[in-house]
Amino acid sequence: MFENFFKIDVPMSSGESALIRCLRFSGAGYKCRQLFESWVAKEMHLPLQDEKVKERVEFVLQQKEKLNQIESEADRNLLLNFLARLLSAKFSLCKQADVAISLALDKLVYCFLNKAPIIFIFGFGGYKNHNSPSFPEVDWAELFHMKRMITYLFPIIAAYKYGVKFEYESEEIAIQFNNVPQETTDKYGVSFDKLLRYFCKNIKDKNGLEVDFKQVRARDFYNFDDLMSKMKIYYPDMKKVFEDLSEDEKQVWKERAKRNFVVKGIKDYSRLSDVEMENVVVEARIINECFLAADYDLRLDFWERPNAISLFGTWGKKPCASPTDGGLRLKSTSCSDTDFWIGTGVIKLDENNNILQEMILSHSQYETVKDKIQFMKNEDEELVKVSKNFETIKYLR
Repeated sequence: MFENFFKIDVPMSSGESALIRCLRFSGAGYKCRQLFESWVAKEMHLPLQDEKVKERVEFVLQQKEKLNQIESEADRNLLLNFLARLLSAKFSLCKQADVAISLALDKLVYCFLNKAPIIFIFGFGGYKNHNSPSFPEVDWAELFHMKRMITYLFPIIAAYKYGVKFEYESEEIAIQFNNVPQETTDKYGVSFDKLLRYFCKNIKDKNGLEVDFKQVRARDFYNFDDLMSKMKIYYPDMKKVFEDLSEDEKQVWKERAKRNFVVKGIKDYSRLSDVEMENVVVEARIINECFLAADYDLRLDFWERPNAISLFGTWGKKPCASPTDGGLRLKSTSCSDTDFWIGTGVIKLDENNNILQEMILSHSQYETVKDKIQFMKNEDEELVKVSKNFETIKYLR
């Protein structure tokens, strides 16, 4: 069943977006603009004269100007191949923001001009959600995501001669604000590193390609006291953000906070009333928002490296106090949006035990199907050494 799991087969692209077609086009002048408008209007299903079409073409022309810095036609074509891959709808969680597209192109141009390695940063929680049956260590969800990322980036890694690095950026320092004991978070980090080593070895063995995937931790970039001081500065603003939300929006914040908060963790809150518990959870959520803002300030140089492209799942989308459009948003697997550290990995098999889907199920999704989940022994002893969570394979028919 897993014989070819690590063999990366990248199919040919089925087509290119209007943006990439425009960027590839070598013409100029008024007729060039007319052509771009026709391509964009067709893709957007809008009339040629629609204001949104004209705005989009202006954006395209701004991006096209950047490519003039690349003198080699071969390099320009290769760069646009990379950009087309990064923006592929096959991997995207949603329509990519113009800010993220523009930043990605800026970073690619910088790398080509300076013969610099391309760094991809995937921001993630750095813990396993306590609602997952796999808590506190990694499970198949993490492995499915690693495979998804190597499939996504494989053509770039194989073709770019100045190197590609992939950094799983862990913000595990923040999970303690949700009453999660540090020892459980440490277990996750250790198991994640083991899984990364296992993964990179198998990718090399099956594809003959060296890959550089590693975990980096936010806590290693600054002093904890500096973080807390910065968070205190942000606290009044983040509290006001919550207070200014509508009742429906507040409820969304509360529900998300409850999913992350451990009632009996560092402290035992199990004897609190419902009202008292809600106040504790809301406070934890506000503090978490303070962390996100303070952490970014303290690590501005890390995030804004000229050769580093940010990638995200659902992190930074609303509901949060500081949503960001600065990174490309990706699905976790071909069929799952759930972030891997939040969910549990389950495969869907056909009657011949062929893998139909690699799924990452949220807590609610898992609860819905858990009575139907079956278990199969995993024969890969090397993987079992990574975590007890790999002793069996959870599957559905």
